[in-house]
Amino acid sequence: MSRALRFIVHFGLLLATGCASIEQFLAQRTPFAPLQTSPTPVPVISSPDATQASNATQTAPPTSQARILRIWLPPQFDPNAATSSANILSQRLADFEAEHPGLELEVRIKSDEGELGLVNALSVTSMAAPSALPDLIALARPALETAALEGLLHPIDGLSPTLDDPNWYDYARQLGHIQNTGYGLPFAGDSLVLVYRSEVKRISSWNDILASENPLVFAAGDPKGLVGLSLYVSANGELLDAQGQPTLNQDVLTRVLTLISDGVIAGVFSSSLGNMASDEQVLQAYLGERANMAIFWASNYRAPEGQFTLPLPGLEETYLSFGTGWVWALAGSNAENQQLAVELADYLVADDFLGDWTNASGYLPTRPSSVDAEDATMSAILESAQLIPSNDVLVVLGPLMQDAVIRVLNGEKPEVVSESIIEQLK
Repeated sequence: MSRALRFIVHFGLLLATGCASIEQFLAQRTPFAPLQTSPTPVPVISSPDATQASNATQTAPPTSQARILRIWLPPQFDPNAATSSANILSQRLADFEAEHPGLELEVRIKSDEGELGLVNALSVTSMAAPSALPDLIALARPALETAALEGLLHPIDGLSPTLDDPNWYDYARQLGHIQNTGYGLPFAGDSLVLVYRSEVKRISSWNDILASENPLVFAAGDPKGLVGLSLYVSANGELLDAQGQPTLNQDVLTRVLTLISDGVIAGVFSSSLGNMASDEQVLQAYLGERANMAIFWASNYRAPEGQFTLPLPGLEETYLSFGTGWVWALAGSNAENQQLAVELADYLVADDFLGDWTNASGYLPTRPSSVDAEDATMSAILESAQLIPSNDVLVVLGPLMQDAVIRVLNGEKPEVVSESIIEQLK
């Protein structure tokens, strides 16, 4: 066979083998799956946390184009709740979203688990998943203080001038500050108040209360000792010494305890008050008509017709009630969202919204413009409110005041108890 013929035969065999291999490869390969297209998500205002009630609205995943602003709230401020205040808040959030095309508000409801529950959640999230931190968070005053001192919040000073607005009650302005630095905008207030029934002659002072000889209940067993400390501060008692350490003046403390003793003698106070450690217990006793007068937080009860509310009387014939409340604060790690979060906080404390919301929620106003000029009782409560002592003060002085009040309720002499408490403080 000639060389040319042999070349042609070999080339043909190679070509046949190659075609067979290609056909075999094509027959055996798995075809590519077609591209999957995600359905368009439904725009939503809020997204509940796993701890939220089962009837809350569930959300679809946000679009990749949406700008997410995260908000954390405790259950009492859930915008999906079936209350008028929730509806007002929900609409306000929806309005803000509508005014910012491309923005999506993601609201997470976080279980409180006590005053510092949200702080614990912040702390864990900041270490485990900083990108999931809320841009805006609602914190109670004690939680705000703890979170700020632990470095979990961003100051709002320099980002918003709202806290410098004169349209704040004094207690509310103090609510937003920690060690003279602004950390948030107050939106919900609260205060200790005295509530009594019409069976009691009109009262305005402790002399009137003692003269009425009607039982009065308060949380004497509360380890924060707020009622006793409020009376102490009303008599110009100092809570901090020259070195900034918690302190009590023995003479002023004796005056407070003497009032308690006088109340026992008049039948106004009983030793059973030492078993009441919460507002819930106090309210239960008052509603059960075991007492015609009670001291508790204003947000827990709105007195109906035939009952009266007034600020807590002080020892100097003036009113002084400890006040507290809730504040919008910044916690997010996304710097690009910070100014937008501040804008939302400003939006949520604006006069045209806050007045309607606080009236519906049962919380006290933080701004004078939210109060009806003819509501003398509300004005008196808010103007006499003084910010509750710091966490560091309460953890030291609260249990001491609690112990002192309970001992006097049980019959010990005010002077003896006062001296004993001062010795413990040294």
